[in-house]
Amino acid sequence: MMCENTSQSDTIIHIHLTRLGLAFEYNSRTTNITSREYSDMCIDEDQWLETLTGLTFGLLLSPLSVNNHEMRHHPYRKLIVPFGTIQGKRNKDTNHPTVTIDRLSVKSQQYFVFILNDRLKMLQSTDSPTGWFYLSLLHAMTSHPLPDEYTGMTGMKRAFQLLKSAGSWSDQPFNELCSNILGQIASISPIVNYYPEHLTCMEKIDWNSNGLPYSMQHFGYYLIAQKILNSSQLFNFIYPSMISH
Repeated sequence: MMCENTSQSDTIIHIHLTRLGLAFEYNSRTTNITSREYSDMCIDEDQWLETLTGLTFGLLLSPLSVNNHEMRHHPYRKLIVPFGTIQGKRNKDTNHPTVTIDRLSVKSQQYFVFILNDRLKMLQSTDSPTGWFYLSLLHAMTSHPLPDEYTGMTGMKRAFQLLKSAGSWSDQPFNELCSNILGQIASISPIVNYYPEHLTCMEKIDWNSNGLPYSMQHFGYYLIAQKILNSSQLFNFIYPSMISH
């Protein structure tokens, strides 16, 4: 953090988030915290999204007042979320999972930017298919039996919408980041085995302790993640240089 005086009334404070490679400027006169990467946007005073409830990591940006007036018919906001391992824990007070992002194993300054489309009432990714996967994972991990205020649907329903959309499917091999996120999505599903294993008369279900209600731990997460991965590998012989060994 650095401070500079541009005039007697203006003090500029430079804020650097080095782990993400992001920077902001605080102007004491306007009281805005402006983004360096998105110079026409500032940190929104109201960080309530009305969706992704329980997510503790993320930064909501809104247009500066001048730009917002010019684009009053097409308002937009941006949500910056760092990449990492998504972890959930049941909050006894709110009966809703609290979701954190573990970045200890992440070496890159990776983050995702999502656009809040207020006309369609949905979050949209600017990076396909990686961003679609990560947004699906966030919706799934913050899901609740009641629908979100912003989207009008549950996080689980929106997650499956994204995973079934064209932006999530590819005929090229996925990179390591995509595979990591798909693995996290698949792990939301509970593990099912026969009990006893040598018989097929009963099943044993091991539910995850990720804070999600059992009704939100859908078996379909594993199935669709596996289907997306298999689909991307059909034409591996065309892209030998992209296949990691």
